[in-house]
Parts: sequence; C-alpha cells; structure tokens
Amino acid sequence: MNDFYKQPKALVWIESILFLLAGFFLAVLIIEKGSDQPLFYAAFILYVPISQFLYTPFFKLTGGYTYYSPMLLGYMANEKQIDLHSGTGFDYLFVFRNCKPGIELRNRLLAYHLEGLLQLISLIENKQVSESVTIVGTSYFFNDRTLLKLGFQIEKASTFYRANLFINFIDLFWMYSLSRGKVSIPAMWDAKKASIQGAALVAQKGKFEALKNHLTD
Repeated sequence: MNDFYKQPKALVWIESILFLLAGFFLAVLIIEKGSDQPLFYAAFILYVPISQFLYTPFFKLTGGYTYYSPMLLGYMANEKQIDLHSGTGFDYLFVFRNCKPGIELRNRLLAYHLEGLLQLISLIENKQVSESVTIVGTSYFFNDRTLLKLGFQIEKASTFYRANLFINFIDLFWMYSLSRGKVSIPAMWDAKKASIQGAALVAQKGKFEALKNHLTD
C-alpha cells in the first residue's frame, strides 16, 4: 500500500486538498503570466507532471482513480469500461522509495500490475464488477506475445492516447529510466492498446497467479 494513505484519514484529506489547491494556484499563475508574456505558456510542459503528482491523492479519495494495487489504477472506471493505467509519479515516490532502480524496481512494478489484475478478477468473481466489462490499457512496453497468450486483443493505440503519452513524456521518461536502471527514452511512438472482456480475464486467472508467484518467489 502507498504509505501516504497510512496516515490518519483526516490528515490525508487535508494534505490532498492542499496539494489540489497548489496545483490550481500554479495553473492560474501560468495563465496570468502567459496573458502578458506568451512564452510563459511553455511552462505547461512542466506543469503536466507536477499537476499529475499533486492531484493524485485527491483523485484517489474522490473515486476518479480506482486502485486495484499500489501501482495499477482504473481511470473513471464504470460498469462498461475500465481504463487501466500504471501508477503516477506520486505513487512511484511513496511505493518505490526504498527500491533499487533497474531490475528490482521493474519486477516489483510488474508484480503490482499482476496483483492489480488478480484483484480485478476477484471483484468480477464476486459480482462487484460485471463480467461484460471491457478492460483496456495503452502502453509502449507491452509484450505482444505474452498478452496474446493471456487472451488480450492488441491494436495500435488511437491518436488520442498517443497524444496523451507524449503530453506526459517527462513523467514517462523518468519512470521508465528508473525501471531500466539507466537513462532511457520510452518508445511512445510504438504504443499499443490491449483489451479484454471481464469474463475472459477471469478465465486466465491461473496464468496470472503463476506469473505473480514466479516474480515474488
């Protein structure tokens, strides 16, 4: 679990709201400065990763982000579709702060992703999530062969999702570099979309358990 949320609930709410207000203040500041000096709008390149960091706790508390593990979340999840994402920079800071960059971090990240998928399977089995829900994820590091064996369908990411990855380049760059243990540029231009129905995901439960056990043994 993210250590941030182990604090007293009232304190978590107070800190989350303060982070949110700080994000709003930065946005207003950039807009005000940009109205007189347009070059200030370039600061939004830096604002994107900062805002992602600052808004994460509030989005979690209000249900915008539904966490299935410390590093796997669904964005605005509903009965028809769950759009899966890896954890944000905020999650990286608190979950991996004692983890060595490189293979150790990469394996823990994958284990958390598998843990999240198994949690999602459990929710489907317990009728808390519909078997007909479509589960999707878009990334640049998918292994096509592994995903196909696990029952996922793969296609090229839409223009919208590709644009979203490039907007978040700074975050993706440092996170990917940490997972590789060296400065590395993620192949965002090769992003793919993977999707699977809830019932099909449940059918692959044994394979997910085997993969997770292999990583954590």
